[in-house]
Amino acid sequence: MDESADVIVIGSGGLGAATAYYLAKRGTHRVTLLERLEIGSQTSPRAAGMVSCLRKSDLMIDLIKLAAARVRQFSADTGQPLDWVQSGSLKVARRPVDAEVIQEDILRGRRHDLDVEEISLDAAHRLNPFLQTTGVVGVIRIGDDMYFNPAQLAVGFARAAQANGAVLLPNTAVTRVLIADGEVSGVDTTRGHIGAPIVVDAAGAWTRQVAEASGVRVPLVTTAQQLFVTEPVPDARAELPMVRIMDAAVYMRPCDGGLLWGVYEENPRFFDMNDFEANFDIKDLSLDAKVLWQYARDVEAQLPILLKAGIREHRGGLPTMTADGQHIVGPTPAIRGFYFASGCNVAGLSIAPALGEALAAWIIDGAPPIDLAPLSLGRFGTGPWPDDEVTRQAAWQYRHFYGAR
Repeated sequence: MDESADVIVIGSGGLGAATAYYLAKRGTHRVTLLERLEIGSQTSPRAAGMVSCLRKSDLMIDLIKLAAARVRQFSADTGQPLDWVQSGSLKVARRPVDAEVIQEDILRGRRHDLDVEEISLDAAHRLNPFLQTTGVVGVIRIGDDMYFNPAQLAVGFARAAQANGAVLLPNTAVTRVLIADGEVSGVDTTRGHIGAPIVVDAAGAWTRQVAEASGVRVPLVTTAQQLFVTEPVPDARAELPMVRIMDAAVYMRPCDGGLLWGVYEENPRFFDMNDFEANFDIKDLSLDAKVLWQYARDVEAQLPILLKAGIREHRGGLPTMTADGQHIVGPTPAIRGFYFASGCNVAGLSIAPALGEALAAWIIDGAPPIDLAPLSLGRFGTGPWPDDEVTRQAAWQYRHFYGAR
């Protein structure tokens, strides 16, 4: 293993691998990408892979539009495969209060030149016949939305980073980020010491463990998220628009001849990663199918197919949530050379290309190409951040990801 680098990136999920790739692509820094297990093997490949362009803020729309463009160009830019489909999506309101949100969404989307429009219930059903409109009061069509194969993105970025000179070190867990006189000096790992003046904590579910081992606090919590992939379903064509039921927070998209669907439930499970064994692998995470079936019954009038289709795969991951539902990206105010790329808030994989590119530019050029102050760790102040309060607010953000009131 290399004993020194210019930048060490901890974690090879979407955010970490993208950051490593864009750093390596610039060719100005020696980059080492560390992963405690296999490269790109944890939460990222278990995500839904949905790109939702109509976000709650102008900054997030700008970032996701950039990320979507990078997804379209991924194979050409990196030389790695990435299967994607620009299917568009249907955002469905079942309550008048959420129909009002749709009107706000349309105005915001048009301000950003997104392909958005309110459509009739009949038109929505024609676009995706699996969507029944009983109990629906409004639907918005978002033509820019897309989905991709989540198993390909992080691994593809990591391989492309390696092709551009980055060193990949799988099965190498970081035990401590070394800090002296307020500056990063490297990391200790299970395979030895690596010196570096810059470290990026993109450790996903282990972000807090990595940071707190070196005395750095970060207000986020690790959350369970799970989904089903069904057996092949007649007429489940790849180009069918994705469906999101706002108040239920249920989503559905085509997937390999069947349907992929999941939910951001009202009472998500949160975890302290210190309670897990050192060699814990997310593929061994205990899942609860009863949660998914509960919400399938909730949306039975709109998506009856969810209760009818056989299940091919039940998978889940451990995304991280913040109290305000925004990512944490950028330097730690108190420690020179310590950066974060975390707080994925169940949308980190889709926006990873944009955040990774921006963070790489921030590290190399001293400033990001777009103002990322709303995503800085400094927005939370100096703390303390009681875990129960962070968890309470994070649970609200999780449930209301689609903007339901």
